[in-house]
Formats: sequence, structure tokens, C-alpha cells
Amino acid sequence: MKDFTLENNLEGTHKFICKECSRETSHKIISSYCEHGHEDHGYGNTIAWMVKNQIIQCLGCEDVSFRISSTCSEDDDYDENGEHYYNETIKYYPSRFEGLKAINIYLLPDEVQSIYQETILAIENEQNILAGIGIRALIETICKDQKAEGKDLNQQINSLHEKSIVTKEGVDILHKLRVLGNKAAHEVQAHNKEQLSLAIQIIEHMLDGTYIIPHKVSRVLK
Repeated sequence: MKDFTLENNLEGTHKFICKECSRETSHKIISSYCEHGHEDHGYGNTIAWMVKNQIIQCLGCEDVSFRISSTCSEDDDYDENGEHYYNETIKYYPSRFEGLKAINIYLLPDEVQSIYQETILAIENEQNILAGIGIRALIETICKDQKAEGKDLNQQINSLHEKSIVTKEGVDILHKLRVLGNKAAHEVQAHNKEQLSLAIQIIEHMLDGTYIIPHKVSRVLK
């Protein structure tokens, strides 16, 4: 059995992740199309479910996007106070990942820009193995663009320090990211959300210092 409910311009504000702001911001729900129902599996076993299809708008940047919230009576739990609740599965369209820095990708070289965008898409869509491989490919592409010397990525990363492109501490971090990418590529190991978030933040900092800030300096401080 299935029922439908349509609500427009719901009152109040809600904290959702905004793709443009790259963080959790206040949103309003413009429209919510709710599907809910239950299925009888016999022997008194009834499963209830609910799916809310929502058009949402950020109250900061005013970006409009789509959010799906779904719950099922089979997926329940208790909080630390013993209160019963149903776990909520959330999906956003376009997909998004909290904490990503909004860098100007158009100031990046074409190959670096392409790999960066694909890696971000993999992270946002929780394709964690592909994201790990993308992290390594991004470092390789930066090394290639900066004409880093060496027969392998290990030596090329060290070359970035010799060229004064990254600090000694930066080299140590890049080697850790190289190992992360190797495990994804060769051991098919999926890294968790926290690891990938930190990895891409580190690379974004490198992109900022290597490409974006020098471009701004050449334009502003002629």
C-alpha cells in the first residue's frame, strides 16, 4: 500500500549541506513530495517506509537543488538516552561533500583541472576506491606539469622540494597520499570519508599555492 503527500513552501529552516557553499547552511524546503506506505510480509511482519523528495534552496547563496530523505522501519536504533529513532538515508542532487574548498579550477592547467574534477566527483559520489586512485593521479599530473624529475612518483615528489615548489613537510604529506593512492590502485582498498576529505584538502592547498595564488599575484601586483 502506498500513499502520496505534496507540501509546498514548508515553514521553518533546516540545516542541509550546500554544494556551492561547501558546508552545512540554512535551507528552506520549497516543495516536498512524500511517498509512504507499508508492506505485509506475513506472520505479523509489516515493514513501513517513507521517502521525501524535496526541492531545497540555500538561504545564503540561494542555490536550488534536490534532496531525498528515506527511512524504513527495519533500520532503527536507540540513541544514548534510550530514545528510539529510525536511521535516515540522505542523497543530494547534484551530489556534494562537506568541507571541499571552492577553488577556481579554471586557473589550473587543463590536465590538472580534468583529473581534479573527476576526483571530486568520485569523492562526492562515495566512490572511494576511484577517489583514492584519483588522488594519486592528481599528484602525478602536478609532478608532470611542474617537470618534476625522477623515474617514479617517489622521486618526482622529492624533486618538487628540490625545485622549492613544496616544503619538506609538504613532501612528507605527499608521500603519505601516494601510499594512500597505491593501496587504492593495487590493493583495491577503499579509504574512508575522513581520509579522502583530508587528502583532497591537502592537494587543494598545494594547487592554491602552485597555480592560483601566483596567477593572482601576477595580475594584481604587476
